[in-house]
Amino acid sequence: MPSRVPSPSLSEQFYCNDSSSIYSMSSRRHLYDHSSMSSRSSTSQDCSRPNFSFPLPPSQPSTSSRARGLRSKPSKPTLTKTLSPPQPTSRSRTASFGKPRHHATPVVPAHDEIAFPVAYENAWGSRYESADGRTDLDRARIFITRFISMSSNPWVNAELRDVITNRELCRTVAHVAWAVMHRVFGNRHADFGVTPLVQAMRFILIKANIPAEVDVCEKARQVVDFFFDPTLHRNLEPLPCEELVVYKYPVGRLRVCIVGGGPTGLASAISLAEKGGGKIEVHVWERRWVRDERTGEVGYPPTARRRDQVVTLQDSVTDLLTPKSFQALFAGRPERVWPGSANIQIRKVEDRFLKRCQDHDLRGLIHLHAEGVTREELKNGKCGDFHVLLGTDGAASWVRRDYFRGYEKERGRSYALGLAFDRGSAGGLPWSQPLNMFLTLGQTRYLLNASDHDGKGYLNMQLTEDEWHKMVGIDGEPVHFGSPGCLRREDGSIPEGFTENRVFKPSEQRDSSLWKSIEDGLKLFGFKESEVINVVRIPIVVQAVREGVQQLPLEDSRFVRRPHALVAVAGDAAMTVHFWPGRGLNSGIKAGIAFGDELVHALNRGEFAGLPLSSMKHYNDFILKLQDREHDKRSIPILNQSGTPETLDWLLKQASSVPDNVAIDWLVGAMIQIADRLEQREDWYFKPEINVEAQIRIVLRQMHSLTLREMAVSFPWPTREMAGAEVLPCRSAKPEPPETSKKAEQKWLQQLWGIISKEPSAERRPRLPGSASGGSSGRFEAPRFTVPTLRSKSPSPKLRNGGFVDEKQRPPMPMGHPLMAQQGMGVGTASGSPPGSLRRCNASKRVGSVSSLPVPSEFGAAEAGAMGGRHRSVSVNTGAQGQEAGSDGGLTRLMSVKRQPNQKMLCEAMALALFGVGE
Repeated sequence: MPSRVPSPSLSEQFYCNDSSSIYSMSSRRHLYDHSSMSSRSSTSQDCSRPNFSFPLPPSQPSTSSRARGLRSKPSKPTLTKTLSPPQPTSRSRTASFGKPRHHATPVVPAHDEIAFPVAYENAWGSRYESADGRTDLDRARIFITRFISMSSNPWVNAELRDVITNRELCRTVAHVAWAVMHRVFGNRHADFGVTPLVQAMRFILIKANIPAEVDVCEKARQVVDFFFDPTLHRNLEPLPCEELVVYKYPVGRLRVCIVGGGPTGLASAISLAEKGGGKIEVHVWERRWVRDERTGEVGYPPTARRRDQVVTLQDSVTDLLTPKSFQALFAGRPERVWPGSANIQIRKVEDRFLKRCQDHDLRGLIHLHAEGVTREELKNGKCGDFHVLLGTDGAASWVRRDYFRGYEKERGRSYALGLAFDRGSAGGLPWSQPLNMFLTLGQTRYLLNASDHDGKGYLNMQLTEDEWHKMVGIDGEPVHFGSPGCLRREDGSIPEGFTENRVFKPSEQRDSSLWKSIEDGLKLFGFKESEVINVVRIPIVVQAVREGVQQLPLEDSRFVRRPHALVAVAGDAAMTVHFWPGRGLNSGIKAGIAFGDELVHALNRGEFAGLPLSSMKHYNDFILKLQDREHDKRSIPILNQSGTPETLDWLLKQASSVPDNVAIDWLVGAMIQIADRLEQREDWYFKPEINVEAQIRIVLRQMHSLTLREMAVSFPWPTREMAGAEVLPCRSAKPEPPETSKKAEQKWLQQLWGIISKEPSAERRPRLPGSASGGSSGRFEAPRFTVPTLRSKSPSPKLRNGGFVDEKQRPPMPMGHPLMAQQGMGVGTASGSPPGSLRRCNASKRVGSVSSLPVPSEFGAAEAGAMGGRHRSVSVNTGAQGQEAGSDGGLTRLMSVKRQPNQKMLCEAMALALFGVGE
């Protein structure tokens, strides 16, 4: 092998300057130089004559270029008989070959076509017109020899001569191209432009039909992926001013590297493989996996820390999956719980998607790597070559941290406790799923997501700042997913897999307020302590990236075979949501499907040429729209209501002043209304529950008094604010059936008529305090709008001991919410009922104006600590006694999300309406 001379830059290597050619150098140079090679202006190009021609082989008769191009025959059949040989077409750059340029009608190849001068076709020759017996390898060697004779770069010429004369390197056309790829190009493209040598090698590969051999020859696959890289431009710029031969561009594979093998990463890989049509190769890296040496399959070891939460997957999301993936996800048995959705454990999503990735129809397209990858390892080439890097490595994503500098400031924070449970041989759930839903939606202190199929799931409880810091083991270390806590068995032993230090400390302090709250949460849904398998604390941070796609930094692109790559994020790496309203996994799967849709769409349209950020613009837009929907319409309403530690702490301090009967009747009323509304839905899966109120009262009766008050003041879910159209990947979304569209149109028309009618319905009309009209069906819900309170020209009221000096200046206060029904706040003698209770059966009766209700002087002392002690006693159900209530008030909710409410805010919260209570 000859000694290698230091290689000049690729931008200087491949222009043609052979003085022995029949045409001048100036007439050829502009045809084959990269745009950066020549400073010659395009206006100086002479297009009045053919610009380039290879000498014809002696064995072939001379014929015109136009005729030669039209009579070109396909090459011989290959081992892959299912693919037809390339079929060239002849196109002229001018109306007449000899006419001047100003009469030219330019022909621009399509994005999936590649054009060559017809002289290339002449130089290659046709075996059907000659009996010379030349093979494709012989023709390729002759073609390269002629290219050498026209190149002025001695280093490139030496390398090419050595390749075509070395028998080891010149066994097949694929071997020749592979040797050129490594010895001349160094297996890397210096830029995205096309050089004459690249175009010459492309022509050789197409004529030898090498793209049809990629499934049976690894070298063929490598050279096709390199020379037909989807990020390279298709043609020389400008195109030659002569007759062209156009072929279909056999685009190489696009490589995608996915960091993180959770549900979002696996959904992204499946979407790319299913829709890519063999043009996309996916590599997924996950450190929790292990590979079975016997079968070669990848899975989770028994010791792996898994996520036991049960999530609700919306039908609108799972309908985006292909039939095979949908069947793999639910194993033909989706568990219907919430309307329009199905429950499933996260670990089952991971297991089943992972199995789907290893199905026969996706093998060779998805490559699973049972090891993690860091940025340093990426820099050092562990992931090899790729075009796009996708970060799906969770909320603590290093991909997002290192490559997305504009990470948005968090929009809100909350704390939660998580109890994973497994009922084992008992199976199923203690209560029916409908009753579990009613108990969950009627308050926001506790949240249950569980599967009735196997009795597994997760019970969550929102925490205050003080409770968050108490979530530790006996050793004082926090309990979290990486190191969860446990509860002792009934005999005092430690569960298998835990140590003494990991015993949950509050469980050792049975009289503590935190443990009583946890204990009541288990009672609320009928679980036993022995069924709890671990305890963790969960930080909930609502935040997102400003952009979903960036360019990979140059310092991290040393092992990328082109100038740069793109990096994107999806799932929790792109946005984190408050999991009380959920949709975190739904958003991750939607983002993975959208990523596959937009990447395949850009690839098929040739938009990856040059690898610009604009090629992934549609995916970036989808991520931003998804953030707006999930944050502003789901997470923020929960945070505004009671989701922040400060707001929750203030509400729980006021809970001790709420009478037991008021708390119970408020909870029962809210839950019954929710049951009525859900059971009237067309997509309600279950039969109507019998004796719902009796069941709810039986469950609540066994709980501690203070827990009931805390549940009551936490408010029901703001379901109205969370309603609205879903953001879905438009390319995968399926059209609605005609009957569904017709129903939606009728509903829209009814809503429109209600808006434009002169007399709005009582349900839509805002009601002011003291109104005697009927109540809203959304009695226990957060409103969609805020009704302004009546303003007075009198000075602001003066406060004294938490009350108002001038009763006339006191703002009107609605009735209904437990905080409004403290001692002394009932209408008392006006109704003849005991004060401090709220009954569903009399909630719509007419009463006098609430402006006559006194404000308790004890409220002012509550913030100072009079209500701070949270003493618990077992609740006593007072039955159906209670005061009458019927007037609605202004619908203004407490919006404090940053700091603890001050005295003024407390009084305003008392004066304004948190919820309407009319019905």
